[in-house]
Amino acid sequence: MKNNTKKLTFIALAVAINIAGSKLALLLHLPIFLDSIGTMFVAVVLGPLGGAAAALVGGLINGVLGDVYAIYFSLSGVLMGLIAGALFHGKEECPTRALFWKTLIVTLPASALSACIETFLFGGITSAATTTFIIQVLSQTALRLFGSAFIIQAITDYADKFIALLLVMLCMGNLPYEFTHFADDQKKNRETA
Repeated sequence: MKNNTKKLTFIALAVAINIAGSKLALLLHLPIFLDSIGTMFVAVVLGPLGGAAAALVGGLINGVLGDVYAIYFSLSGVLMGLIAGALFHGKEECPTRALFWKTLIVTLPASALSACIETFLFGGITSAATTTFIIQVLSQTALRLFGSAFIIQAITDYADKFIALLLVMLCMGNLPYEFTHFADDQKKNRETA
């Protein structure tokens, strides 16, 4: 199988994981999203552009499947995919201490973007009922709507992305080498040609 076909198949698998996680989180009314496990997986394996592509496609498909908010928040996912790819691509392992602060680097810029989307497009309303309620309550304090949206988004994004990245790092060590190293396939194909 050609390398590009393998990469596209891998991204499609990641999109399916994102969609399944998102639907599970909505069904169970979880305060986290579970819609970026596939994005983080692709970002680690293929790099920033792969992570961004998985987030964008996953968000658009989730939007078409009924979560209209996902279309708009896919921009935040793209940013997370880019940052996660830059920080984690090519890394087989990540010590837990580094995972804590790298997750923060992935989360904060995307949380700010998500807070802007929540505030200016939706008035603090999202598809997650629990976070919407908390944002609306906190918006009546000195934090106002944007501050409330940013704080809640940062907390939920951090928990969500930490879980996603931890799962990805745990999986990386247990998957076959050929499944997670596409560049090596390309190099091997050139040597045998």
